[in-house]
Amino acid sequence: MTFFSNPNIHRLAAHAALHQLAWCVSGVFVVVFLLRAGVAPAAIFLSIAGVRVLRFLFRPLVLLVIPVLGLRRTLMFATLVFALQFPALALVDGPGPALVLYCVVLALGESFYYPCYHTAFAALGDVEHRGSQLAVTQALGRIAGVIGPAVGGVALALSGPWAAFGTGALICAGAALPLRGIAEVPVERASAHDVYTAARDGVFLFLTDGWITTCLTVAWDIMMFRALGTRYDAFGGALAAAALIGGLGGLVLGRFIDTRRARHAAAINGAACIAMIVLKAGCGDAPAAAVLTASLSAILAALYTPSLMTAIYNDAKRSACVLRFQFAAEACWDIGSVLACLAAAAICLGGVPLQAVILMALPVAAVQTAILNGRYEAHGGRVAASVAAPNVSQ
Repeated sequence: MTFFSNPNIHRLAAHAALHQLAWCVSGVFVVVFLLRAGVAPAAIFLSIAGVRVLRFLFRPLVLLVIPVLGLRRTLMFATLVFALQFPALALVDGPGPALVLYCVVLALGESFYYPCYHTAFAALGDVEHRGSQLAVTQALGRIAGVIGPAVGGVALALSGPWAAFGTGALICAGAALPLRGIAEVPVERASAHDVYTAARDGVFLFLTDGWITTCLTVAWDIMMFRALGTRYDAFGGALAAAALIGGLGGLVLGRFIDTRRARHAAAINGAACIAMIVLKAGCGDAPAAAVLTASLSAILAALYTPSLMTAIYNDAKRSACVLRFQFAAEACWDIGSVLACLAAAAICLGGVPLQAVILMALPVAAVQTAILNGRYEAHGGRVAASVAAPNVSQ
C-alpha cells in the first residue's frame, strides 16, 4: 500500500503533524529559553546529558506498561505525558529545582513516546513504499515547521513562556486523538539473542545519529540565537523561513529511495550531513548569514532524514520484535547523545568556540554513511526487498 491507501499511516501522519506542531511552537525554543534564563552553554549540555541518562533508566518501564495497555494506548498515554514538559519548562528561571523537574518530566515523556511511535510506524508502514510514506509524513511536519516557530517566537516575545508553552502543551495533547483509530501492533515474544541478532547492525545507526544530532542542533541553536540578537521572534522567524525553503527535499529523496537507488541515497545522506556540518561550523555572526545557513541546512536535513529512517524502519520490521528493536535503537541514540553532550560541555568549559562542537560530528558522519550503505546492501541494494508483513489486527 502507498501512503494514500494505508489508513494507519494516514492517522500516524496526522498525529505526527500535530505533535510536530506542538514541538515547533514550544520545543524548538528549549535551548534558547534556557540560555535566556541564565543557564550557561556547558550547563545546557550537561542538562541534556542528564535527560538522556534518565531516558535510558526510565525506558524499561515501557515494556511493563505495553502488555497491560497495548501499544496503541501506551502511545496515547506517552503523548499526554510528553505534553507536560512544556508547562514544566515555563517554570524554569535558571539553574535550580525547576530545571531538574523539567529534565525529569522531559525524560519520562520521551522514554515512553519515541519507542512506541517508531514501533508503530515501522510495523504499520509498507517496506516497498517506506521512503515515500516517511517523506509525506515529514512534508506535513514541514508545514508545522513553518507555522509553529513563527507563532511560538511571537508568543514568547509578546506574552511570555506560559502563553507559548501552554499552547504547545494543548496541541500536543490533541495529537493523541488520531491515534484512537490505528491498528493494534502485537508485541511478539522473542529471546534476547534473537533481538540482538536482528538489531546489532541497524541500531548503531541511531548511535551515530544521537551524536550527530546533538552536535548539530544544540550548538547551532545557541550560535543562531546570538547572531539574531537573542530575540525570540527573530529566532522563530528564521526557523520558519528555513522550514519553508527546505520543505520539498524530503519528498524528492523519498521517491528516490523507493525507485531502488538506495546506494545513491546512502551517499546523498553522507554528503548532506557533511555539508550541514561545514555550513554551520563556518557561519559567521551576521544575522543574514545565520538565516541563509539555517535555510540551506533545512534543505540538506530533508535529504538526510528519509534515507536514515528508511533503513532503520525496514531493519525494525525485519527484526524478531519491532518494539524491542526500537528499544535497543533508542538506547543507542541516548548513548551517542550523552557522549556528545559530555564532550561538548568539556569544550565549552575550556573556552573553545561552539564551532568545535559542530565539527565533532564530522568523523561520525563518515562512520554513519558506511553503516547506512551496509544496511541498504543487506536489503538487497534497494528498499523494496520483499519481507513478510507482521500480524496486525484492529
